[in-house]
Amino acid sequence: MKSVVRFITGIPGLDVLLGEIAAPYTLLIAGHPGAGKTTVATTICYANALRGRKCLYMSFYEDREKYYRFMKRLGIDFEAVEAKGLYKFVRLPHVMDVKVVADEISKAVEEGWDIIVLDSVSILLEPIRGEAEKRAWLLNYFYQLQRVVNGLIILIAELPFGEEKLGLGSIEFVVDGIVLLKHRVEEGFLTRLIEIRKARGAPIHVAETYFTISEGSGVTVFTPPVLAELPHENGEVKLCECVEKSAGHIHRGFMINFLYPPEPGAGIEALIGALAMAIRNNMKALVISYSHPAAAIREIIKSILIERKLSSEKVEKVLEKYMKITALNPYAHSLTQLIARELTIIEQEKPGIVVFYGTHTVRYAASPYLLPVKELFNEVMYLKSKGVTVVRVSSCLDRHVCDAETTLSDVTWRFERIVEEGSNVGGRVYVYRRFRGFRVFPYSVIDECMREWLEVIRECSEKL
Repeated sequence: MKSVVRFITGIPGLDVLLGEIAAPYTLLIAGHPGAGKTTVATTICYANALRGRKCLYMSFYEDREKYYRFMKRLGIDFEAVEAKGLYKFVRLPHVMDVKVVADEISKAVEEGWDIIVLDSVSILLEPIRGEAEKRAWLLNYFYQLQRVVNGLIILIAELPFGEEKLGLGSIEFVVDGIVLLKHRVEEGFLTRLIEIRKARGAPIHVAETYFTISEGSGVTVFTPPVLAELPHENGEVKLCECVEKSAGHIHRGFMINFLYPPEPGAGIEALIGALAMAIRNNMKALVISYSHPAAAIREIIKSILIERKLSSEKVEKVLEKYMKITALNPYAHSLTQLIARELTIIEQEKPGIVVFYGTHTVRYAASPYLLPVKELFNEVMYLKSKGVTVVRVSSCLDRHVCDAETTLSDVTWRFERIVEEGSNVGGRVYVYRRFRGFRVFPYSVIDECMREWLEVIRECSEKL
């Protein structure tokens, strides 16, 4: 039995959306000018050349030297694979007779390539738009070509700005996969979108998602965290006795909210608690701050621990082992881009706990007084499916938004100051646990928790 030849895209995320690419396979990549069609096709070509598959790239448009130079900036070194006989660039002539071009393609095919890229098929289809006989001939030609090559054929097609209808006729039925590349301005940022119009033999759960093109790393497709079913929580995690007394036991994958009055720097206690939870459960806590630099967060945690008689050296060892702190500017990304960035960091660090610190700034970056429920819910459910406990720390700037976050969480601690005649006389902590009524505790409960958390950290530091 003849073995099946399989190909990859070489693009993180895209293989998941397209499914298996097994010969013979024809992929159509369509999109607006500048959307990244050539870059995506080139990445697929190069990724397979690195695996020993021979790739032929034929173009009506590209200048070879300029094309090689641009792709090298994305980490694609064609000169290296070309020297091994695994890649060849061919510039096709601009002629109106499709049969002349087809002859040129056929000559190149005879050399025996595993992958053939044609950039672009639009230049062949446009002149014969109203000639049904020639279009039928060209359609049959491409159909026979994939059988002759018995590999991967990639056809690139142009779409005018603003249009998403392919309008390529029957060729859309011949190909096995269709990828549509688009770009739009979202919240003031250029957002690149990839739409999977067709993927033969693959169950498509996500039709459209976001992708990036970056120097050095090339193309990355973000696979959004959308789950068909809500995940189960995993086993219990130990936080501290005072938390279990006020909120009950905590499971891996819980979403825990700490909602504070609008005060600068509020919520440091939650970070100390996350560090203690990481220590007690032998995990790593990842802190993603939206409101303060990573160095500032690290210094305030250190200063609190040093005040409790821990040496600076021991504190450094504890933080190095159990906590990673990073900071993102929510105003430098669209919401889609921000979530993609967060999940990329989380996948790299693989923490057991993720603390999102200053999440009220994200709400205002997206839209003031509006909670992006769908995005938040999908992200939290995805992390829950991975057994990651989520801690969200924010200032309660709008009561309705805080109520919405409380309904989405598994456990919420909401802090409230008590002010009489202009003086702060204490506070209350409202604790909400799903399927239970809320409970009210004096503010001193956080002091009790802090003492327990700090003792856990101190004991750990003595062992390092």
